[in-house]
Amino acid sequence: MERARANRACLVMSDIEVKTLKSFKSDDGYVKKNTTITVDEFRAKELLRNGLIEDYEVKSAPDPENKKAPDPDNKVAGKTKPGTQAKAK
Repeated sequence: MERARANRACLVMSDIEVKTLKSFKSDDGYVKKNTTITVDEFRAKELLRNGLIEDYEVKSAPDPENKKAPDPDNKVAGKTKPGTQAKAK
């Protein structure tokens, strides 16, 4: 059990506030139903699988903006390398 806790501590996960559906004994003590508790994402998945908490939403990071480099000014549009043109017959 200690090994599982140590592995969880190594992972960086966000804390989530969840509402309990049933009373249960937790690492921190007894938790009554209809109580809002704060747990990490891994623990929330465990509790949800066991039917002890309501479904929750995880806030995801915002999508990054497109970081494409601008097209160079000296590039000629439509020009191909010599010898790469398709043969037309």
